[in-house]
Amino acid sequence: MSLPTMEAGVRIALHHFGTAEKCLRPTCLVRTRNKTACVPILTGILFLFLTAACTSPVESLRAASPGPPARTILVSLDTWHAMIAFPIDEPDRSSSAPPQYEEWGYAERAWYLEGRQGLGGIVRALFWPSEGVVEVGHYDRVWADRTPQPPAELFTFSVSDEAYQRLKRHLRETIADKTPLASFDRSVFYPAARNYHLFHTCHQYAAHALRAAGLPLSPFWAFHRTSLAWQLKRAAQSPENHPATVPSA
Repeated sequence: MSLPTMEAGVRIALHHFGTAEKCLRPTCLVRTRNKTACVPILTGILFLFLTAACTSPVESLRAASPGPPARTILVSLDTWHAMIAFPIDEPDRSSSAPPQYEEWGYAERAWYLEGRQGLGGIVRALFWPSEGVVEVGHYDRVWADRTPQPPAELFTFSVSDEAYQRLKRHLRETIADKTPLASFDRSVFYPAARNYHLFHTCHQYAAHALRAAGLPLSPFWAFHRTSLAWQLKRAAQSPENHPATVPSA
């Protein structure tokens, strides 16, 4: 079975003082015989600079054309899981029919497909690199509307067609083999190109993909739901993001 091809018309539905005198004069600027006292402060300043840089928009990935956003990206985030979705363009379908979405997600193979869960499964999944799976599904509702683990949030982004195509290419490259491992409901699971572990879960997977589209997300800081949600809210509030209206199911 070959991987479903996302045509150009497709749009995507897939885990944070001292005295007043001292406060006015930073330690690093005070004359001191202990030169090493400045090292932690300089390191901290450099760290903050790099943090800001890695969550800033990816200028080199933005579309060259200044036209209005052309594609919609939907990101569902529930208690544990993150999914990326695109509305599927179907010009010939009846306007009364529910919209369709293509979704991409990521999970640990042993936990999600083989049922090897429990405390031992948590330790294995987080602290030992193990096989991952990529989920590709087609539904009439996005994950945020059908998750069994609420509460869920839905974030909407509008990007250029060029950014959208980069995102599609990135997602396809996360699949190691086009031969499916399993299928449940309306989802098909493929072997992932990267292992699952603490620093590459579904949250980092989503952040990597969205960053490929030029959105200001840092995979390093997407280490759990809260940190990814904070970044998504920040990106969604950017003046450059003008979400299109998403049809309701």
